[in-house]
Amino acid sequence: MPPVGGRVEMGRRVMARERIACRYAAATAVAVAAMTLGGCGSGRIGFDPTGWFSSSDSRPTTGAEGGFTVFRGSTEGSRLPAVTASDLVGPDGRCEGVSAEPAPAPVRGVGLTMTECELVSVAGAPEQINLGASESGDRRAVLTYTKGNHPGIYTFVSGRLKIIERAPTPPKPEPRRRAPKSRRA
Repeated sequence: MPPVGGRVEMGRRVMARERIACRYAAATAVAVAAMTLGGCGSGRIGFDPTGWFSSSDSRPTTGAEGGFTVFRGSTEGSRLPAVTASDLVGPDGRCEGVSAEPAPAPVRGVGLTMTECELVSVAGAPEQINLGASESGDRRAVLTYTKGNHPGIYTFVSGRLKIIERAPTPPKPEPRRRAPKSRRA
């Protein structure tokens, strides 16, 4: 007959696993309930991210870790002006009436729907420019900055900023390894 102490120890392990499983199940249920009920405050039900924020709230939301600011402005009555030729960057990275140097302090932000020349006025002349056409035939410009206050890859469609990506970072140099010390006999 096996010792009683072995059965008790096995029973404790099973009970500990069951307690952990119950905790995970409870945490999952709370998370699902929070996500489901979280969208109800905006009057829209579902997981469509465009309905998560009230359209009448224009207070900024700031992400301290990511260094970004999102303005949730009203969509009624706020139409963007048409993009003109003076809002577009030339193949040399310059705009009419905009300095090639970045904006002096205090640093202004970069946001979606900016025009190409608004970005140049904030971040300065881009280091790399790719001009072309999108699938629908609209103008597509990709401006790349690897230095300065606003490093990143900015993609414009029809003169408006649509995509902001992080700039590629150079690989970290590998640490130098010291040669092993030789022992003298």
